[in-house]
Amino acid sequence: MSDATSETTGRIRRLFGGEAFKFARWGGAISPAVIGLDAAGGRLFGEAVRVLAGHAGATLADGEAEANLLIYVMKDWRDAARAPNLPDFLPDLPALVARLEAAGANRYRVFAFDDAGAIRASITLLRYDEQMRAAPVDYIALTEAALALLVFDESGVSADRPVAMAQLPDGERRAMLVPFHAALLKAAYDPAIPAGSKDPALALRLAARVGLAGADDAA
Repeated sequence: MSDATSETTGRIRRLFGGEAFKFARWGGAISPAVIGLDAAGGRLFGEAVRVLAGHAGATLADGEAEANLLIYVMKDWRDAARAPNLPDFLPDLPALVARLEAAGANRYRVFAFDDAGAIRASITLLRYDEQMRAAPVDYIALTEAALALLVFDESGVSADRPVAMAQLPDGERRAMLVPFHAALLKAAYDPAIPAGSKDPALALRLAARVGLAGADDAA
C-alpha cells in the first residue's frame, strides 16, 4: 500500500468512526423536504440535496414520492413540538429537546436503516442560532446536504468538514464541496460498494476509488 493510499484510508476510517467504523449510504430513492424556511430558503436547501445526489449518482424520487429526507429549521428547540409530523416521527421528542437545550446544541440528525444497513430515511433538526446566522446560507445548506447523504461520525466530520467557502474569479465567495469529499461521495455510491458496512476494510476500497477519481481530475 502506498503512503498516499494509507493516508487516504486512515482519513476515511476517521470520517466513519475509526475503530467503531460504520458506513452507510442511501439504498433507495431520496425525496427531500425542508420545513421551517420560506420558499426561497427551502429551494436552496432542497437544491443542495439534489445537486449532491446527482453528483454522487444517488437516485432521486419523483415529485409524488413521500419525503424521506427531512430537514426541520427552527429558532428555538421548543418549536420542535409544533413542527408538522415531528412528534410522530420522534416519539421521545420532549426528552430529546431537553437534552439538546441542556447541551446548547444547534443540530441533531437521526437515520433509519433498512435490513441491508442502507439509509432509508433521515431527519435533521437545525436550531438557527447566532452561530448559524453568522454562516452563509449556502454553506449551511450544502453542509447539511452532504451530512445527510452518508452516515458520518460526528467527531470525524467536525475535524474534516466536507464544505468550504471558495473565492471565485469574479470575487464572489461560494460554498463548495471539498474535492476530497466530492471524490468520496462518488466512491461511496459506486454500485460495487456495499450500501451499509461495519467492516473497516471497506475504507481501503473507498480509498482506491477516491485515488482513481483524483487521478482522473488531474488528467
